[in-house]
Amino acid sequence: MSFHREQCVGCGRCETACHSNVHWLTKTGTEQFRHQVYFEHCQFCGKCLEQCPTKTLKIIGTPYTEEELLKIALLDRAFYEHSGGGITLSGGEVLQQADFAASFLSLCREEDLHTCVETSGFGTTDAMEKLLQETDLLYFDWKVSTEEDAKKWIGGSLVPILNNLALADKKGVRTVLRCPIIPGVNDNTVHLQAICDLLGRYPSIEQAQLLPYHSFGISKGGNIGQLQQEFPVPGEEEKKNWLSWFEQNGKEEGKRVVLEH
Repeated sequence: MSFHREQCVGCGRCETACHSNVHWLTKTGTEQFRHQVYFEHCQFCGKCLEQCPTKTLKIIGTPYTEEELLKIALLDRAFYEHSGGGITLSGGEVLQQADFAASFLSLCREEDLHTCVETSGFGTTDAMEKLLQETDLLYFDWKVSTEEDAKKWIGGSLVPILNNLALADKKGVRTVLRCPIIPGVNDNTVHLQAICDLLGRYPSIEQAQLLPYHSFGISKGGNIGQLQQEFPVPGEEEKKNWLSWFEQNGKEEGKRVVLEH
């Protein structure tokens, strides 16, 4: 469930409709109110949405079968043919829905649609194998480069990520490294050098794209009850310094590093 606080008028209809104690409204002064949302209690019944007059509340996500999703995708066939693009599956994490995703991508290929998967790489090799069989292009996230940072920042290990990257290379799937650069987290020479090393180690990696950190997701996280740490947004000079480092230290691999805006 998503709650857009700035649209709430404090009518209390959601609190009355909900039997799971998700909504709690209290008066804080003259015509002032506080709307507390306990997201963990939500059963996704939708009763509060039906009563909300300002569309402050929304349920995110719609279930589809593979065939239903394909019908929607095919509505844009003319656009794919004109642009040279196709279907991209991205996060959440596609590896967590590998059976469905592989089945859907197989249907797309039967329709001669180009297929692309964007993944964090964190999943089983079995799941990755299923996806790679139906994937023309792989966008592979590379966030941190040491086990210590992996544990601290992404709550896991680099081992399954590296195993899946190696598997993609073994299968010869065209791959682009997607590298979010976050000041104070991974904007350091250890990480930048690791990007170069991966480009040199795996021939299937065609390019590394540097993605400067932005704070657009902070408000979205708040809308679903997930507080996120905010970091400094890098300036233009910092971005130039990243590219300059690759030009000076990246040797041949550095030529395949680009800055996305």
